[in-house]
Amino acid sequence: MVSISSLTSIVAALAFIGSASAVPVTAVVSSSSSAAASSSVASSSASSAAPSSAAASSSAPVPSSSAASSSAAASSVSSAKASSTSSAAAVQSSAAWTIPTGWAVAPSACIAEGTSGRALSWVTTSSSSMTVEKCLAYCDNYNMPLAGLEFSGECYCGNVLGNGASLNAKSDQCIMNCNGDSGRKCGGPAAVSLYVSTKDNAATLSSDYTSTTITLPSGWSSTGCYKEGKTGRALDGWSYSGVINTATCINYCKTKGYSMAGLEYGGECYCDNAFRNGAGDTATTCNMPCSGAPGENCGGSGVLQVYTNPSLAPSATTVNGYSKQGCLVEVAGRALTGASFTSDSMTVDTCTTYCKSSGFSNAAVEYGKECYCGNSLANGASLSNYSTQCTMTCAGNKKQNCGGPNALVLYSM
Repeated sequence: MVSISSLTSIVAALAFIGSASAVPVTAVVSSSSSAAASSSVASSSASSAAPSSAAASSSAPVPSSSAASSSAAASSVSSAKASSTSSAAAVQSSAAWTIPTGWAVAPSACIAEGTSGRALSWVTTSSSSMTVEKCLAYCDNYNMPLAGLEFSGECYCGNVLGNGASLNAKSDQCIMNCNGDSGRKCGGPAAVSLYVSTKDNAATLSSDYTSTTITLPSGWSSTGCYKEGKTGRALDGWSYSGVINTATCINYCKTKGYSMAGLEYGGECYCDNAFRNGAGDTATTCNMPCSGAPGENCGGSGVLQVYTNPSLAPSATTVNGYSKQGCLVEVAGRALTGASFTSDSMTVDTCTTYCKSSGFSNAAVEYGKECYCGNSLANGASLSNYSTQCTMTCAGNKKQNCGGPNALVLYSM
């Protein structure tokens, strides 16, 4: 049988063990020692609790730190996703960008600038906020079929590539972003980002964009680009200026009785039967669009795009000291009233010889076999009243032109 004293000892011992076991947990939530413990036990408990407290102190933040780290990682992932999304958006934006309606990237997207001047020289503009769209709209305003961007902020327009530039002269220097759009390239140093119109104004461009192909009036062909005369006009017969194209200039010269037509400076037309005033040197700067047809070439500054029709060229522009003036409309009462004769073997030579020997400064052949002489035009006849009816060959020389019905070919000394 257990005595009461023994039970008391056992209960005391159990109380001590329970108190010692509870210290670590109690230490975490309270710094005070158990009131039931002795000072030595409290000291021991405190010492024993210190590591546990340190562990608790150290481990307590761990979940928080882990959570923060996890949160940071999540943030990083989120940031990476955002960056990826942003990058994807940029790519999508680039892929979604389309060239303005009516334009396309040229077959050679980047070409070298001209060797002797600008590749595109009709009109130009520049801007600190230049974009491809702005440049194309600017060239559209002038109805130009070609547009080029250079050096980030420069825009050039033209109807052909000139001054040595060509689709074949490619460049890899279109490396500069547009001033107003970092997602697009606007050429580079001496390099042009080239665009071509998909509208009708580009229909006549040659395959290399250096010239235009047009349908000429029957019998006419292009002889090339020529410099103006050294002491006067290269073609000094008749001329006019205004809204023109190739066909209107050719037809004008044809009606005036000339075999050569030259277009200059975009809106000038000159006629003659031969080059004059030291002209005849070829040029390479005929790149101005016609005022009446921007897709066509109408010469340039000091240079002419020249067309000829050999069948209209006189067999002789000067005969017996008389120079051909052209085809004039005959008038009632005759343009020349000094003397006349007819012959079934009429030639220009025969007529001018007759008028010269008769002392007249003007000679004219008409209707294939008629000759008229005089010192001045009479009855309202005028050099400005040209005819297109000088279509009859001379009765005595089928290679010469002897006027036509109510039309005379005039020669003057």
